[in-house]
Amino acid sequence: MTSAEVVHELRVHQIELEMQNEALRESQSSLEESRDRYADLYEFAPLGYLTLTKNAVIIQANLTAATMFGIDRRKLIKSRFGQLVADEHRDRWNHYFASILRAADKRVCELKLKKQGGSVIIVRLEGIRMMPKDVEPNIRMAISDITDRVKAEENLAVKNRDLDELKAAYATITIDEEKLRQNEAKLKVALEEKEALLSEVHHRVKNNLTAFLSLMSLDSGCEKTEDGKALRRNLQNRARSMALIHDTLYRTGKFSHVDMDIYLHTLIGQIAGTYTKDSKIRTVVDVQSVALELDRATPAGLIINELVTNSFLYAFPPDFDCMAVRGEPCTIRVSLVHKNGTDILIVSDNGRGLPESVDPYTAKSLGLKLVNFLAHHQLRADIEVRKDRGIEFIFHLKNTGNNE
Repeated sequence: MTSAEVVHELRVHQIELEMQNEALRESQSSLEESRDRYADLYEFAPLGYLTLTKNAVIIQANLTAATMFGIDRRKLIKSRFGQLVADEHRDRWNHYFASILRAADKRVCELKLKKQGGSVIIVRLEGIRMMPKDVEPNIRMAISDITDRVKAEENLAVKNRDLDELKAAYATITIDEEKLRQNEAKLKVALEEKEALLSEVHHRVKNNLTAFLSLMSLDSGCEKTEDGKALRRNLQNRARSMALIHDTLYRTGKFSHVDMDIYLHTLIGQIAGTYTKDSKIRTVVDVQSVALELDRATPAGLIINELVTNSFLYAFPPDFDCMAVRGEPCTIRVSLVHKNGTDILIVSDNGRGLPESVDPYTAKSLGLKLVNFLAHHQLRADIEVRKDRGIEFIFHLKNTGNNE
């Protein structure tokens, strides 16, 4: 063989070796990739994996197991598994581990284990004894955290007990259903009787006040002075405002609350009919679906009666030109709205206003004294008075009940 042939053979052999080395490198790379995949599957599996000696000492643990117990893996390895077992399940663990050492097949157990910090989890253990050659037996164990499942089962059991109790209660209700129907019928009759009696009471109160007003009217000729006539008229209007409350209750058939829309339109109409001799003073009533309890509607009606009466008497003297001074006709306004749990009552006029010497909060006139007394002591209301365009009284009625 010539030297050229030898060189050629060597080159061929070199190429074959390089191909074999490349194949070996690829095989090694594949093995490393497989090992990495296996390591990832082992470390990050949804189950915790442990390897124990026959004395229950942990010699291997994946990251999932360490995370499950909240313990650094380096501390977990070489510790005894029994240290993780809750006290009440220590005997169960001892019997379970002994059964794994005796048997060749897989054994399953549920235990309470302690996490770092003292909290407890419930786990399912699946363990099997391994017998490698020339090595002491070891135990391979898979751990599943079943705390949520057990708690769900316990909650389901509680709900089942509650359901049984509800069924028993329903059975009792069914048995007593006829008695309840009978009681309901009796209550309905009693309620109808109560409403009839209330209707009659309000009707009689209204009639008695109306009779009182009639008697005052019959005796009006005996009073000669203007002050006496004014006093009699004021008394009549106050009594009329109270009588109107009971008349409104009787007509609407609602005895716990007064429909203030119906009541105030009628009341202002009656007052206007008493004092208006011509058409120059107009009245505006704005009530936005407000109903007051009887014990609040009565003082509210008296307050409105006093203030509106004062407006008719004093706000618009003959020499006061509303159009020239205010830019609008002479007007008396009453509004009642419900806002943010508070009833807001406003009584105003665009007349000449109060004299500077008169303080509406401390005035000594009977009307304003009555207004302040009723507002503070009967309605528990805050009072605000504005004097920029005539006079405006604003009452904030606190702690209101439900409106109907």
